[in-house]
Amino acid sequence: MKTTAQDLVTVKQVFDIKGPLKGKGGTLAHWQSDAEARLREVYAEMEQLAQESRSVQGRHFGLQICKLRDALQLRWRMTDGRHVTWARVEPLLAGQAPGLAQWYRQAEEVAQILNHRGQILRYEIKTVKRLIAVGAQPLRALRGQVGRGVGGGRPPANHSLV
Repeated sequence: MKTTAQDLVTVKQVFDIKGPLKGKGGTLAHWQSDAEARLREVYAEMEQLAQESRSVQGRHFGLQICKLRDALQLRWRMTDGRHVTWARVEPLLAGQAPGLAQWYRQAEEVAQILNHRGQILRYEIKTVKRLIAVGAQPLRALRGQVGRGVGGGRPPANHSLV
């Protein structure tokens, strides 16, 4: 239960995601390796929560790690291996001891937080890889491309709508 108590505390972390682009926070490769390390930490926390869920004596359901393409995610499963949603697990808590039922509710909250943190970190890594692929361009190189989207860009400044 150590994991659930720690993860329920809402922590607002501020990351300087512009730092690598301004030359202040290191290179894009450093940013990528940092994000990958944070994702590994999330996956380790997922494994710990799944292990705690498996250690409950006489359980009929628990959290398991599922592999989805290139990602890991915590999901509920019955002990016979069937996938089950939280909406189907929650009514089963009525037959559990109050303390155990509360632990399962906290485990669901932590699982959702970990799944979302993993999703965000995978997107961050994907973004950094795209930045690395296109290469860093100075701001003046991008200025000529501003407003050149669908429809041919902005109208001239002296253009009248009348």
